[in-house]
Amino acid sequence: MMKKGKIIWIIINVILLFISLFLLFLLNRSANWFLLNFHEVEIATALYQISSPLKGTEAGVINDYMNQCLYPSISLSIISVVIYSVYSMIEERLLLAADVQIGALSFHLKSGKRRSMKAGKMIVLCVLFALLGSGLYDKAVAAGLPEYIESVTERSTLFETYYVDPDDVDITFPEKKRNLLIIYLESMEATYASKEEGGGKLYNYIPELTELAEKNLYFSDDDDLGGARRAPLTGCTMWGILASSAGVPYKLPIEGNSSGEYEKFLPGLKGMGEILEENGYQNYFMCGSDVAFGGRKDFYEQHGNYHIFDYNTAVEDGIIPEDYYEFWGMEDAKLYEYAKQELTDIAQKDEPFNFTMLTVDTHRPDGYVCSLCENTYPSQYENVLACASRQADQFIDWVREQEWYENTTVVITGDHLNMKVDFWDDIGDYERTIYNCFLNLPDGLVAAQTQNRIFTIFDMFPTILTAAGVDIEGERLGLGIDLFSDQRTLAEQMGLEMLKRELELYSNYYYMNFVVGSRN
Repeated sequence: MMKKGKIIWIIINVILLFISLFLLFLLNRSANWFLLNFHEVEIATALYQISSPLKGTEAGVINDYMNQCLYPSISLSIISVVIYSVYSMIEERLLLAADVQIGALSFHLKSGKRRSMKAGKMIVLCVLFALLGSGLYDKAVAAGLPEYIESVTERSTLFETYYVDPDDVDITFPEKKRNLLIIYLESMEATYASKEEGGGKLYNYIPELTELAEKNLYFSDDDDLGGARRAPLTGCTMWGILASSAGVPYKLPIEGNSSGEYEKFLPGLKGMGEILEENGYQNYFMCGSDVAFGGRKDFYEQHGNYHIFDYNTAVEDGIIPEDYYEFWGMEDAKLYEYAKQELTDIAQKDEPFNFTMLTVDTHRPDGYVCSLCENTYPSQYENVLACASRQADQFIDWVREQEWYENTTVVITGDHLNMKVDFWDDIGDYERTIYNCFLNLPDGLVAAQTQNRIFTIFDMFPTILTAAGVDIEGERLGLGIDLFSDQRTLAEQMGLEMLKRELELYSNYYYMNFVVGSRN
């Protein structure tokens, strides 16, 4: 019988082998999955998307990771360990011998359990580990792991040098305050337009949005349609909203902004919501999903006392049935109808309003096909984009017909660049940008320069306020520069690559003033 100690040793070896193989399989598959799903997206953004609370959202990212990475890694590890164990058992009992004759010479070859077979087993294991381990470094570099490690170990003085606290400058509103309607279009890029019309695609999937921009005002990084360049830590919805309405990136821990040791969402930060509230505005936020996802509820309630409309209130208000749930909650067709209903009621009140809304149909991976979508293009996502463009344009047509439109500035902007990595094979070296458009500006407001501006979504913070007729001392707020002014943005002053690097590094100012600081 096999001794007890030997049995324990065998079990320990099998467990260690399983763990080692599992980690290698998981790392390899995770690296491939990351590069496939989050190419050109910084690791912090990807980790946030993967680990954000699933309440109020479809679990597609998590499920896809489990199916593509976790489960196969477990299965492959089990299969490998079983094969290894069977081989070991055979080795203990098998003795191979053979007589070989080469000319006048004869040999007796013997393969025993303690020599050749054991060496062969070790060679097979070493080859397997080498194959799994090879390429991991290159994949880690391609995924941006060195930059991520640098970002959490080095420090930046960007905020000490460039950040402008709204409390430190005079912000003056016109005597007759203008309403503000901000429409965040999920993952909306200028890239979706055709190359002939300033985008990066063969066809123009957003002709209505392209026309809206051309007939009104937009800011571009080149001579064509263009828009805002990518900046680190702004690459998902909550981060893009934070950047465009408070002028700072998202630097809270990955586990989410409403969990862990932080009960408040950046309590030391002051953004657009507080500025408008202090000046007599009523703030509103509407989305078609559960507003709790990603910390949006915390942000909007704590920074401007926003009235919230989301999937849950849509059920309560009878916009959708109680058991209705499509995509992330309800599709944009119903969202726009909900917005029309609430805006009609809000406009009857004797106070200026800021109504901010967020669409969802164009969310990765393939968007949502609603009853209004047409089958014009080969892929689902192309048709979803075209439908989103038509719906946004039709909503703007409705807005223009309302009595309150005359005194309302409308801003349409993407929240961040699209994370659908398999949609860009045909754009060559085109620089992808976030779409923006400003409608119905105050009389006399003229931009010093709208084309060939290198800017980021941080610059939308002071720019949106200026578009509503607000005068900002110094024409700067947060890390943003008012694009209507002739001042150079931080991307133009520092260079975009240097700005990106500084944004990725740890900031003691950010932590002490925004995370643990307080304005109360």
